[in-house]
Amino acid sequence: MEMLLGITGAGGHLGRRVVEVLLALVPAQRIRALTRRPEKLADLAARGVSVVEADFAKPEALSRALAGVERLLLISTDDLRPGARVALHRQAIEAAQRAGVRYIAYTSAVRADQTPVGFMRDHGETEALLRESGLAWTFLRNNLYAETLLMVAPQALQTGVLQLPAGEGRVAFVAREDCARVAATVLVSPGHEGRIYDVTGPEALSYAEAVAVLSRLSGKPLRYEAVTPEAYRRAMAAAGLPEIVIEAMTSMYQGVAQGVFNLVTSVVQEVTGQPPLTLEQALEAHRAALQASV
Repeated sequence: MEMLLGITGAGGHLGRRVVEVLLALVPAQRIRALTRRPEKLADLAARGVSVVEADFAKPEALSRALAGVERLLLISTDDLRPGARVALHRQAIEAAQRAGVRYIAYTSAVRADQTPVGFMRDHGETEALLRESGLAWTFLRNNLYAETLLMVAPQALQTGVLQLPAGEGRVAFVAREDCARVAATVLVSPGHEGRIYDVTGPEALSYAEAVAVLSRLSGKPLRYEAVTPEAYRRAMAAAGLPEIVIEAMTSMYQGVAQGVFNLVTSVVQEVTGQPPLTLEQALEAHRAALQASV
């Protein structure tokens, strides 16, 4: 029997897309999609994918859900509470060990072992856990998703200005599609064990340049304005965002200003054999939504 491939967080944007890419590479019966909400993946189950309920917070049940899986894509959780994400990842890794998983590809972040971005230090700690686990591993250090711009675009397009504490820092925005293709490729093919892949877009853009892309796609004028972290925090608090989210986003944009995300690599091309999407190509599918948001 061919090895079983597992994907955690399969109900999320990245996880679902990884499963879809895998369906073009291997038979559906080789894929196990783990999610807290199996009903979200009914369409994939109908295509023959094994969809199993699983939760990092329930390690014994998670271990049972992983039984038979040999190669696992561990998609990092989005829990921003101090210490919570690393604790959940530890439980997931230990559950994988008990289940007999031999290899884990982990979705990390660029410069995870030296990042000044507070909540992204969790990735470096998780990488350390995997190094110590005795399992074979690959670290997929993804840069900021191109799609993160869609989160800030609607309000910015309403006002005509995007205000962030990112200074003149640059980001090699990577399409979620490229991250999914890289993850699927390392999961199905040998030779990636012990490798650290910085998964990035093809060029590092300033937010002024990224905003110009949003402006072209939406058909509306838009400019970028660098603001202080304090001004950004006040604006986000006034918008009603939770403090934990405000601090995480402020730290991330300050990381941009410090050059954390300006890394450009050829990993997408090398691993998948296809060039990475540009920011405009990555967001083209969302053109209608951008135009409708103004």
